[in-house]
Amino acid sequence: MPGDQQNLNTQIGPSDFDRTHRFVFSGVYDLPKLYRGDSHFAKALGNDWETNGVVTLQTGLPYSVICSDGSSLHNRGDLLPGVPTVTSSGSTVSRLGDYFNTAALGPCTELSNVAPFGTSSRNSLRGPGQKNIDFSLVKFFPVTEKSRVEFRAEFFNIFNFVNFAQPNNNAFVPATFGTITATSAGPRMIQFALKYSF
Repeated sequence: MPGDQQNLNTQIGPSDFDRTHRFVFSGVYDLPKLYRGDSHFAKALGNDWETNGVVTLQTGLPYSVICSDGSSLHNRGDLLPGVPTVTSSGSTVSRLGDYFNTAALGPCTELSNVAPFGTSSRNSLRGPGQKNIDFSLVKFFPVTEKSRVEFRAEFFNIFNFVNFAQPNNNAFVPATFGTITATSAGPRMIQFALKYSF
């Protein structure tokens, strides 16, 4: 992104794909046998179950406030004087209409014979964090000594968490400036699979 090359402080910032904190936990658990009797039907139904899960928790991606009218270069916005902070507090849901303090930032000003680079720093703001839990339940049906049928029920985003996308960061679009109008991941999805191993 272009910027004022004479002000190096505005060029320093995290990379576009930076996740300051990211926690991922995955596990596989073979459920204990529920039936130890002689009934083949009860043994096939109650035994040979497995669960799998993946938990992902991560902070949001950084972004800059830009100024673009569709034809200009994407210069960064100006920090406005007299406003103490750009960031806002509270949950993401409570800030969907005003994710950051839009009163602290405005379109870059046009100076005579000087490109409007903007005074805000690169990637100085950070979008919403994200969380997701995938889960699967697996049942094995032995066929012969060396073959078996595997049935899987897989739940992606099993708790249907809503993960929001970045807010609108274009200061030239005041109607939606600072608002979040989309999500970055899909809702809960369930799929079933059947596999024969031999």
